[in-house]
Amino acid sequence: MKRLARRTFLRGAGGAAVALPLLEAMQPRRANAAVPTTRYITFITPGGTEMSGWKPTGTETAFKMGSVLEPLEKHQRQLLLLSGIDLKVTSEGNGHPHSRGMGGLLTGDILPAGPYRTNGGNAGFSVGTSIDQTLGQRLGAGRKFRSLELAVRWPSDGTDGLQVHPWNTLVYSAPGKPVPPATNPRAVFERLFKDLTGDSAAEQKRSKTVLDAIKEEYRLLAMRLGTTDRAKLEAHLTELRELEKSIEAARAQGACTIPSLGAELDQPTAEGSNKGGDGYVDAAKDDAIPRTGKLMMDLMVMAFRCDLTRVGTLQWADSQANNSLPWLGLKDTHHGYQHDRGYQPDAIKKVHRWYSTQFAYLLDKLIEAKEADRALLDDTLIFWGTEISHPNSHGQRDMPFLLAGGAGGRVRGGRWLTFAGRSHNDLLVSILDAFGGEARSYGRAKFCTGPLPGVVG
Repeated sequence: MKRLARRTFLRGAGGAAVALPLLEAMQPRRANAAVPTTRYITFITPGGTEMSGWKPTGTETAFKMGSVLEPLEKHQRQLLLLSGIDLKVTSEGNGHPHSRGMGGLLTGDILPAGPYRTNGGNAGFSVGTSIDQTLGQRLGAGRKFRSLELAVRWPSDGTDGLQVHPWNTLVYSAPGKPVPPATNPRAVFERLFKDLTGDSAAEQKRSKTVLDAIKEEYRLLAMRLGTTDRAKLEAHLTELRELEKSIEAARAQGACTIPSLGAELDQPTAEGSNKGGDGYVDAAKDDAIPRTGKLMMDLMVMAFRCDLTRVGTLQWADSQANNSLPWLGLKDTHHGYQHDRGYQPDAIKKVHRWYSTQFAYLLDKLIEAKEADRALLDDTLIFWGTEISHPNSHGQRDMPFLLAGGAGGRVRGGRWLTFAGRSHNDLLVSILDAFGGEARSYGRAKFCTGPLPGVVG
């Protein structure tokens, strides 16, 4: 058959469209022409961690992970653990350490003076561009989206007016230009996989799903495909159907009913909260965190499989972390266990061990997803970061950072690298280098000395 274009859609009645995964019929016919399509994900969890449970023991290639990262043992060969990296850029600028960490983590730059209260002096938005947006410019040419910004429990309280604020913002499209994440799985699904025309509000009320609408075009295309491509396409549509059902089930239970970004969270109440006294915790929404997080990870992997984007950010919560984790038997807020009512290391270990299980789920999905007989994880680089190191002291030395995936063969896992107080700006340089080029600095130049040895290559 005639070779299919790389970005082919099945289109149905009402303008519905479904992007296809990479098929053999989309590949160039000449031999050895395939070049890995590399992708990047930022995976962010708030509040540092208990380092006695995070830090491994052993040597660079023969190490045992601590109890916090134990759920990732099966993925050890895909992990590059990093110790001894300091978030030095936060030694300058304005605001509280939480806010400075959020602003500098992906930009490598500072928060200027500004109008936003941060419990440590007023601040503005970062003066840098976040690395995901820089990579989006590099990797996203021709894609439907340069990047995809998702969050699970954002923002976690109401003191920021449910808007972007230095303590909840990670992504910056340009200096002083924050990018709020999408928080509603149904809205993300429709943005990614529906290509509506005409009256979109009326179209969204249709009883037919997207997959029902493209059924006839799928039948005609399947007749033209080989056995391998047909099986891959059927598996892809089955997964889309299951994802759609999961989102509808979550929507029926109230997790995805509000399309507005700000209105999805309750406003603070005068009576305060029964989850730790902060006044901003919505127990029903907190209960939805595991379900919403899974849906967001599924959506990101599907967006990668369809080549709608090659860069994504998943933020589990903002630095306030005023959410509870009732499914773990923890009734106070995450921030409460950090220091609001005294540091509780066992609870912090429990929280971040659970985040490790979520990270393992994302790795599993990227391994299951194939492109030209390669796991997507082989050609993806994931940076797992946080804005502080020690939850109680707000320390930002020896950050709990790790990388996962192969970045198309440029990053080798199964290692634990230790650095003597190198700046995290140099890690950002190394991440850039993993996608080609030879950058020497990123963000505030005074904190850059070049890429970290051994990370890339």
